[in-house]
Amino acid sequence: MNPFNYQGPVDPGHLIDRRAELDALQNAAADRIAIRLAAPRRFGKSSLLDAHIDAMREAGHRAVRVDFSKVATLGDVAARVAAAYEDLPSDPGRRVRSWAARLEVSGSVAGVRVGLGARPSRPPADEARAALLELLDVPLALHADGELTVVCFDEFQEILVADDAVDGLIRSVIQHHGGSATYVFAGSQPSLMHALFSEHERPFYGQARPLELPTLPIAEAAHDIEALLTAEGLDPGDAVDRLLAHTGGHPQRTILLAHHLCNVLEAGHGDDDPTATALGLALKETRDSHQALWDGLGRNERLILLAIGDGYAPTGSTFSDEHRVARSTLREALERLLADQRHVRLDPTGRPYLLDPLFAEWLRRR
Repeated sequence: MNPFNYQGPVDPGHLIDRRAELDALQNAAADRIAIRLAAPRRFGKSSLLDAHIDAMREAGHRAVRVDFSKVATLGDVAARVAAAYEDLPSDPGRRVRSWAARLEVSGSVAGVRVGLGARPSRPPADEARAALLELLDVPLALHADGELTVVCFDEFQEILVADDAVDGLIRSVIQHHGGSATYVFAGSQPSLMHALFSEHERPFYGQARPLELPTLPIAEAAHDIEALLTAEGLDPGDAVDRLLAHTGGHPQRTILLAHHLCNVLEAGHGDDDPTATALGLALKETRDSHQALWDGLGRNERLILLAIGDGYAPTGSTFSDEHRVARSTLREALERLLADQRHVRLDPTGRPYLLDPLFAEWLRRR
């Protein structure tokens, strides 16, 4: 089987680098310090959390990841907690199973599905709130055996979709857990995560140590990818270095290209440029999503992306004159893209760049 899985969390044994981030998470767990982990989508956040959970379990602790992706109601939030906490051993009073049954939690192809019993004793919102309050206290009850429970709340910012005050509800419970549990709050919308933990009026203000998830270190990533390819009996030559020159260490795009490179090398057709072939396959696979992104942008945002992709100053006078758009208008478009944080970021020198290297390549080839 191709060792490069790019469509979901990576198996902890195949995680590329991230040793520094894992050390930071494990040290924080040992010190009972909460962590706020923010990273763009496709940066390997969930893979890192799974590797952290795996390491914590190997050390003898309880550990679990609660995925809040696409929750819409308070009942959904309670159901996700119930579904995840069912994996925790020795549930005191079987409270997780009882609430899971009461909420009618079940698995489905799309993930966790939740409904309320036919005759709840309270209105659905009150029933869900009561469930959440009790479920969140399970790690404290488990601490009777003296062991730590590590809880990773993934896509934590999504809880605000369900209820703008649910972060206060969660904080009101877990603030009393002391040494019984430690928490990681992870999210793929850095601006919302920053607001949750940095705005004075939010309950979690200043309550977690920030941890950023950068791009993969090039040298370490090259070493790990080459090791995985070699284990498959493949000789990549300089293909991995050239691959990373395209991706710049973007985690998911690096794994996607490595996946296609592995297939190209395994085919054994004597491809003169396996990296270029892998890149072409990756662009073919992602072109529909790139086109959809492009179609959803206004003209000025498109101009900004084209300029950045081609290496021009997007708000400079030359580019402004060429396209007959005021520099102030271009600056406003750039600010909107930066505020959105999904497609454009600033490097350490303050220069804008495209977050997705495959989208940048797609733009250059249009």
